[in-house]
Amino acid sequence: MPVESLIAVDIGNTRVHFARFENFRAEEVTPPVSTFSYSTYSSDIQGLRNWLTDATLPWYTVSVHRSALASLEAFSKIEPRVSSFVAFDYQKLPIEIAIPAPEKVGLDRLAAAVAANHMRQKDRPAIVVDAGTAITIDVVSAEGAFVGGAILPGMRTSAKALASQTDALPQITVDLENQPVAIGTDTTQAMQSGLFWGSVGAVRETIRRVSDQLNSDEPPQIFFSGGDVNYLAPWMDLDIETVDYLVMRGVALAAQNQ
Repeated sequence: MPVESLIAVDIGNTRVHFARFENFRAEEVTPPVSTFSYSTYSSDIQGLRNWLTDATLPWYTVSVHRSALASLEAFSKIEPRVSSFVAFDYQKLPIEIAIPAPEKVGLDRLAAAVAANHMRQKDRPAIVVDAGTAITIDVVSAEGAFVGGAILPGMRTSAKALASQTDALPQITVDLENQPVAIGTDTTQAMQSGLFWGSVGAVRETIRRVSDQLNSDEPPQIFFSGGDVNYLAPWMDLDIETVDYLVMRGVALAAQNQ
């Protein structure tokens, strides 16, 4: 019997995101009613408890962080408002995975592909861009299979790498609210330019190369999601669809197949 109300959890490398789906209908892929997130390294457990409603709901999760998953599963066993706790692996997600080692693919990437596969036009492949700590660019074939993709560092991750791997470059805060000038007149401006415009160019070129390799009769649908999506998407010069909570939508869709 399909699960209509649930908590979907996306455990990433640096943050954990929760979404409460109520009266969920797979054919509608309705957005979550509300979300809550906290750092995996300084978890606000009381804040999470306060966010929960009085309803007792099943929890479904995908994770790329093993210790955070173990911590959350332990929490679920002592929290009476969690009726059950399911951690998906690749075999439990409702999508064909047409690559040699499916067990090595990040489950967040696969969950996003599940959502994109449900939302795309059935005669068109899909490209799924998720921009956060890492920027992933993944592909669902016209036949509905996950066929791989590309991974590059997110802007904040790149900033940390520049600071830690060089002697003179500082650790900077990447200001995504204001587009940087292309020609920086000091070190910080130059880093801001390279990080921002380099990411824009890398994503745009990777999408172009992926589209060429697909060699499909129909152009791919391009879905953008993730914390940095609103900063990258306007510069793509492409027909794209921005979708909030794409990973958690995929988790909710997977819950319907249990």
